[in-house]
Amino acid sequence: MKRRQFLIQSSLAAMTAIASHQLPSQSTPIYKQYKSYKSWKSNNIFLQGINAPVFEEVEITNFKISGNIPKELEGMYVRNGPNPMFKPESYSYPIEGDGMLHGVYFNKGEVSYKNRWIQTSGLAYEMFEGQQLTELKFKNYANTNIISHGNKLLALYEIGLPYEVNKNLETIGEWDFNHELEQAMTAHPKIDPNTGELHFYRYSFFNTPYLHYYVADRNHNIIRELAIDIPQPTMIHDMAITENYIIFFNCPLVFSMTNARNNSIPFVWQEEEGTTIILVDRHNFAKKPIYLKTDAFWTWHFLNSFETNNQIFIDFIAYPKIQAENNWETMLTHKSNLRRLTINLQTHGMEFEDLDDRFVELPAINQNYLGKNYQFGYTSYYDIELSSRKRIPNLSPSLVQYDLVKKTNKIHQFKPGCYGGEAAFIPSTKGQSELDGYVVTFVYNENTNTSDFVIIDPKNFESDPIATVHLPVRVPGGFHGNWIANL
Repeated sequence: MKRRQFLIQSSLAAMTAIASHQLPSQSTPIYKQYKSYKSWKSNNIFLQGINAPVFEEVEITNFKISGNIPKELEGMYVRNGPNPMFKPESYSYPIEGDGMLHGVYFNKGEVSYKNRWIQTSGLAYEMFEGQQLTELKFKNYANTNIISHGNKLLALYEIGLPYEVNKNLETIGEWDFNHELEQAMTAHPKIDPNTGELHFYRYSFFNTPYLHYYVADRNHNIIRELAIDIPQPTMIHDMAITENYIIFFNCPLVFSMTNARNNSIPFVWQEEEGTTIILVDRHNFAKKPIYLKTDAFWTWHFLNSFETNNQIFIDFIAYPKIQAENNWETMLTHKSNLRRLTINLQTHGMEFEDLDDRFVELPAINQNYLGKNYQFGYTSYYDIELSSRKRIPNLSPSLVQYDLVKKTNKIHQFKPGCYGGEAAFIPSTKGQSELDGYVVTFVYNENTNTSDFVIIDPKNFESDPIATVHLPVRVPGGFHGNWIANL
């Protein structure tokens, strides 16, 4: 078999498988270039401005810091996102782009930053050739999320196995749970804050049953597995968890082999199929899942879900539909909002409620409240008018803090010309309430073409950050990150 034919088959096979320290302000950061690669520019709007890739792997210390770094912050915040190493002939955002990790480290009052590409097998082939290989268009990019479970850091993607990295962001290799996981793991598992169990799933485009749900213990042993029947191979990007249920929204974004063969986005929207809510008893796999049909809608992400009084409350980011085209006009129509679905567990009646009408995405919570009755959530607000004027997508000039009990919200506004990404909540080590901790994110400054790492007090959300780490480099817009206290 010729090598290029092997690469094509390998690519398709993968698809079957996402108190404080007073720190002095420093004007000259200590900047160490680790590796540098050939730069390029693109006319694709998703590869420009805040979204343009960077071409250096660096290590930086001795930052300029505004404000005071909380003394209790000991650990690392690391975020994943797409950063193509080689110029692509075509680019389908958000499912393409080699994964790059950006880490901010806090160690006894010292702060450092580093970034690294995730050395996937697909990227290794392309580095050998010195160019993008079109037959690897649907490879495992490992670019969507990064989690810590047990003693492992796992970079995740929509298809393919997780890639394990160490705390220095060096790639170790694919991780298959001691040969217990076949084919793939998606990018949005849930870690039960009480048991430490990892709940995750995979979906297949070719083999039935198309959906499989797994549970792994703290020691990375898969202890439960359930095949779930769905009628067609669909993309299911996220899941939700409550005390007794795992929840899937099976939206009608259906895999298309024709599109895949044409090197296009391999999905079609089939609105007539509607959306199916799937409730799985997470403690009794012998019970048949509950399937509830409703009108078609799409979701990328859940904020949280919980049970009370024989009802399930599911908060998520809702889109009327999703279009597979990857262009400016399509981007302007992809407006979403925060919505709540309430399900009566006795009658299976469903009620939808819009919690906000703003275009928001990338929801986050205090993870200690995952699957529990909670009050506060966070999203990025996307300004369509601003993006339209600048013709640059993904411009988020503010974060939103929602009080889901009082049904109010507060805004943390970034400075003019500054745009944030997904927020993450770092719980306080001495925390007693849901707001005890810190909200953090990367913020890009288009005036300086550099990025900051900001630390926000959730109890004074509208105020200026309590600390800002000024990076002398740009961190491109990305997807998901997490705080890792111990590794």
